[in-house]
Amino acid sequence: MKKREKEQEKIKQHGEHRKIPKPRKNLEMKICGLHACKMLFNKRPQDLIRVYITENMLKEMNKVLKYCAEKKLAYRILTEDEMLKVSESNHHEGVCFLIRRTPSISYEDFLKNEEHIKNTNCIVALENVQNPHNLGAVMRVCANFGINAILVSHADAALSGAAYRTSEGGAEFIKIITADNFNKALEKFKSFDYKIILTSSHKGTNLFNEKIPKKLVFVFGSENSGITEALLNNGDKIIQIPSSGNVESLNIACASSVILAEYWRNHKK
Repeated sequence: MKKREKEQEKIKQHGEHRKIPKPRKNLEMKICGLHACKMLFNKRPQDLIRVYITENMLKEMNKVLKYCAEKKLAYRILTEDEMLKVSESNHHEGVCFLIRRTPSISYEDFLKNEEHIKNTNCIVALENVQNPHNLGAVMRVCANFGINAILVSHADAALSGAAYRTSEGGAEFIKIITADNFNKALEKFKSFDYKIILTSSHKGTNLFNEKIPKKLVFVFGSENSGITEALLNNGDKIIQIPSSGNVESLNIACASSVILAEYWRNHKK
């Protein structure tokens, strides 16, 4: 009887019924998706805690598994059904990491750091943008055009696994700055010589007719309601993307692509 109990206990600890540890709140998080996980491993392998992969990803993740073996980090090979439960995503692409969470930084602390200001000319501010997929898509655009910081009012959504996956690795290049009060935060950025450029789908000057300053904060609002009226009255300028008018507006990822491409054309070429 004792032998059988020991065998059952062994299966429970090491076999298919072993429990998956939950991330510690605000300290750890799970990310999935091939590009997001690969970029995490390339940028900060020291923050890798545990690896889950499906069998068909063994070759693709060979370098990661060797690292896990060297560092004595746990990894598990899962079935598709198990991966679905572990990753909590239909878009896991056969890989899921448990990682140490990179903390966000308040705008006050960001502006106290001279290195942050010196190395960050352009910031993308997202007022009331709560959808993690939209946040991830914007982070992907920002990383593509060399923007390394975004100001958000919903940090949890920006630091979620869904945002990381959607960013396709771009999140690893972005510092998340938080602000409970956007008006107050933008006033503070103004005092550090940042220009505040607001974006709108229905009013403002033509983006392509503007001389875009190098040191600025581009402000985008939520897709449902746009930038709040109070904030619209607190910027240096409002710009809009010219269009045929065949559709009402672009989604936030498309709009940020056009605007940041123009910023890149003006200052990075």
